[in-house]
Amino acid sequence: MMNMNLLGIPVVGVGSQPEEEDTLNYMQMPQGMATYRPTILPEQDDLLDYPHIFTLLQQVQTLLDVGAGYLDLSATPSAEKRLLNQILGEGEVSILFDTGNGGHIEIQETSLPGVWWQRTVDALHTCVDESLEVAGIPGLILDATFADAASVLTLPDSQHLPEGVINAPGLLMELQEQVQQQHLGHVINLTLLPLSPEDLECITQTLGVGKSAILSRGYGNCRITATGIRHVWWVQYYNSTDTLILNTLEVVAVPLVACASPEDLADSRERLQEIREALQ
Repeated sequence: MMNMNLLGIPVVGVGSQPEEEDTLNYMQMPQGMATYRPTILPEQDDLLDYPHIFTLLQQVQTLLDVGAGYLDLSATPSAEKRLLNQILGEGEVSILFDTGNGGHIEIQETSLPGVWWQRTVDALHTCVDESLEVAGIPGLILDATFADAASVLTLPDSQHLPEGVINAPGLLMELQEQVQQQHLGHVINLTLLPLSPEDLECITQTLGVGKSAILSRGYGNCRITATGIRHVWWVQYYNSTDTLILNTLEVVAVPLVACASPEDLADSRERLQEIREALQ
């Protein structure tokens, strides 16, 4: 079954920004993968002991045909779920959602973009629920990430700024305006700004940390962390050597780099049909 290891990844700056990365604590991120692992389909003879697997695949196909939907796997035998997980494979996007009660929800995109495997884990690290969802981004992330987030920033007192804080207040004021006016899609490129270590600490302390962390893997990694301010995300791009090359703040419902497009869902629909035909 899917086993999402966790890694603490702080939000940090680049360029004229600080080299020390451990001054603040952030929610953990999903563990990155070193290499892509292709889907390994079982032999037809191996399917004889799993009479319900084709029904499960047909249910996923139906969801893809519609373009959205949810499949509860709570009552599915563990062996069937393991086989389904093997057939669907593992994709590039992993998500961790903090439930706030000591538990969390792990979400792993399958090798079919837009098909998401979800596991609810309690405070005792026991999986209490599993499901599949077909969507551009899981509804939980879209609807619940900022459910309790602040809608305004508490700007630092300009009369009592810590020494070394220079450009953070102006940047935060710009961000406040974008949040208040709900200019979704606005991006602030921190990589190009002259920010001191004190500036970055001021920004991170003001924004806080939200409920969702996302890791999108491609040629490198894109690490996305929700802040404590509604619709504000840290989005950080790393190259293949894990060097931070782009550091941004985005005002958006969910950054597009984490989402499956309608074209992705259409491709997944065709690919699943091919997989089902290969298993017949």
